Amino acid sequence: MKRIFGIFGFLILFAFTSLSVCAKSNYLHTITLEKNNSSYNVILSTDNVSKVSKKISSPNELIIDMNGISSTDTVNAIYKGTDSIESLIVEHISQNKLRIHIVAENIAMSTIMLQTADGITSIAAETFPWNKALWVVFVLTLFGVIFSVSKKISEQDDKILIKKDIKDREIDMYRQFRKQMDYNESLKLNKSLRMKTMMKKIDRKIDERLSASIR
Repeated sequence: MKRIFGIFGFLILFAFTSLSVCAKSNYLHTITLEKNNSSYNVILSTDNVSKVSKKISSPNELIIDMNGISSTDTVNAIYKGTDSIESLIVEHISQNKLRIHIVAENIAMSTIMLQTADGITSIAAETFPWNKALWVVFVLTLFGVIFSVSKKISEQDDKILIKKDIKDREIDMYRQFRKQMDYNESLKLNKSLRMKTMMKKIDRKIDERLSASIR
């Protein structure tokens, strides 16, 4: 079991190391807020495609998390068809993670788009939290393994206890049997002695009567 976990940990470490080596530099250069019919188009200009997740605190507040990306010293903000943006803040969460806070009327209904250096613009697919899902699956699997092992140990212990209980009962039954046998032998012996004594008395009486009749 320890060897399996060791191999599993090595594979995870190797995968993360490979990803970090092969990862390309990716920077956020420009944020464009473009008014559309119902809300806004939030266009993020980056070097490469980034993982994006959207959080809505209220209808007028939007939080965008970007993974695998950093920002340049200055990130340009461009407003198209609107001047009602209350605030726009770019925050570094970690080395390769950015968080963008936007406050504006009805901003929660915005469409988030990515525009890469090669000029391709695409709607950002909100990423599923695979890390949390995998962690939940790992924890559930671990609990399943622990439960299975515990169940097997419990069943083995029950079998051992049952065998021990049967053995103890057999010993007890044997002892009871021996006592009964000894008791029966004692009764038979007593009966035999009584019978012999009685037979002697009868023989003596018969002899006395025979002697008396001869005289």
